[in-house]
Amino acid sequence: MIGETETPPIGEPLQDFPLMHCHDPVEAQSILRRYGVDLIVPDQNGFFLRSNLAELPQTGLYFTVGRGSATLSIPERHIALVHLCLRGRARLTSGEQVVELSEGAACICSPGRAAQLEMGDGFSQLILRIPQPVLERTIASLIGFRPQQPIMFEPAIAHRDPRYLGFRDLTRLLAARLDAQFLAWPKNVLLQLEQSCITALLYCSRHNLHRLLDTEGSEALPQFVLKAENYAEGRCAHARGMDEITVEDLARKAGVSVSTLNRGFVRHRGYSPSAFLKRLRLAHARRLLEAGAATTVVGVALRCGFANPSRFANDYRAAFGESPTETLRRSR
Repeated sequence: MIGETETPPIGEPLQDFPLMHCHDPVEAQSILRRYGVDLIVPDQNGFFLRSNLAELPQTGLYFTVGRGSATLSIPERHIALVHLCLRGRARLTSGEQVVELSEGAACICSPGRAAQLEMGDGFSQLILRIPQPVLERTIASLIGFRPQQPIMFEPAIAHRDPRYLGFRDLTRLLAARLDAQFLAWPKNVLLQLEQSCITALLYCSRHNLHRLLDTEGSEALPQFVLKAENYAEGRCAHARGMDEITVEDLARKAGVSVSTLNRGFVRHRGYSPSAFLKRLRLAHARRLLEAGAATTVVGVALRCGFANPSRFANDYRAAFGESPTETLRRSR
């Protein structure tokens, strides 16, 4: 429990980097707005919030602990916030997804999505702030090319996954050993540790670009297959000319012949490039139907590159277990 004097205990994470020590909710709200978040305090009696912040070369690392319940309102922006619960309980809400946090668990506020973090009495956490361009540069360095899509995270992290435990322990180590003079590690070591935290997060979390990274434990996936998939998925995500993409387009973007592309897909994915495009078009059609963005099934079929509506309906049912008409009806 937090003591009456609210004195930071010896060994508190990031204790050399104090940001605020507030009993006044209005003062705390003013400070946090400078960092792009709003603080909502339903009961101001007995309120207290202490926060430390270390600004690193690419990221920011926070420690916060509070007394009384409060909510952080996080707007949509080009930053990822990773919340690691050290003590207490909290609840993250992002869109329709809700994540319950307890000691040792973590969640992510994704770039491009607003969220709210409801913090219970005595909740303490580490927060790793990573700009979206840093995440995407890291992915590009790992796979050898820049993804077509912006990264989007799922808020929940499997907190018993060994990859997550490695990320958590590395982040805690970084927070525990930082000092105001940065004496614990030379600058180049600090840069490597920071980069290791970013890379570990990309491997332990769920996001739309994870498949580009998850090639371990199998025969090395050719880069031309990844490039072809990335190009097609980028076009699909932005709804640009899905009906016009051909296998020849994929081969050209991947820098190989059509026959090489076919062999690569069949060997490493177990299906052809044309089957891959068909799956993407069907998935795109389903998103349009579920979003209520369509007025007719025929219109969706044509928009997604299916010239034969009857064949589209059969393929759709085989893929999703219901007809496109049923999906459209549910969305209304």
